[in-house]
Amino acid sequence: MSETTLQASSYPFLGKVISVTGAGSGIGQATAQLLYARGATVALADINPSTLAETARALKEVPAQQGQLISTTVVDVTNEDDVFAWTKDIISTFGKLDGAANIPGGTGPLGPLATRTAANFDFTVNLNLRSVFNCMRAQLEQMQAGSSIVSVSTGLAIQANQNMSLYCSSKGAINSLTAAAARESGPKGIRVNAVAPGVIITPGSTGDGNLATIQPAIDVTPLGRAGQAVEVAKAIAFLLSSDACFVSGVILRCDGGYLSLNI
Repeated sequence: MSETTLQASSYPFLGKVISVTGAGSGIGQATAQLLYARGATVALADINPSTLAETARALKEVPAQQGQLISTTVVDVTNEDDVFAWTKDIISTFGKLDGAANIPGGTGPLGPLATRTAANFDFTVNLNLRSVFNCMRAQLEQMQAGSSIVSVSTGLAIQANQNMSLYCSSKGAINSLTAAAARESGPKGIRVNAVAPGVIITPGSTGDGNLATIQPAIDVTPLGRAGQAVEVAKAIAFLLSSDACFVSGVILRCDGGYLSLNI
């Protein structure tokens, strides 16, 4: 293998078109910023038009590489019609879809399982699982060999926590969906993976920035701190990249060693 073959590119995603959901904040925003900084044309979606616009404004301050573009679309990823229309628009606008980062939802209503309602269940499953289901279906319909899908799960899908039964189970289903999709899509040359974050500082996890609510989990994280959204974005970018060309069906933990406590 030549030295040239081993050299890393500063813009590994140049010429690639990658979609990102949840791009208005947190891990989704960090992923959009990182992929764009590494040369990708990004098709960004979020249900919140104002935060989505903020992400786009920030990206436009970064010098664009040749042919690099940004599109933004307000999308309700729990709505099948919205997702399919958006995905078809990506193909119409850019001609292809090389990668997708599906970054759903949130915790939904928390509390003991015995007190959860069918409405609580439907809300949380729609937010986390149905959104990824909708996205994967639309993406796989359009993708060609060499494409890659990465969805975001959670470490709590592997090691559940009390009062979070609906969240843990809906995210756990993302892991199963990922594994099944990888089996089905592999013969077509499409890779499907997921990232399972641990304790990550985002607006959704800390609200006003107070770490008190997540400090107990930080205390038992071997690396001794919470992660940053950009660190999860780097894991997503790796799985989307050609560096992971023989990686599929993997749930990549990005948790500072948190789950190693139970190995």
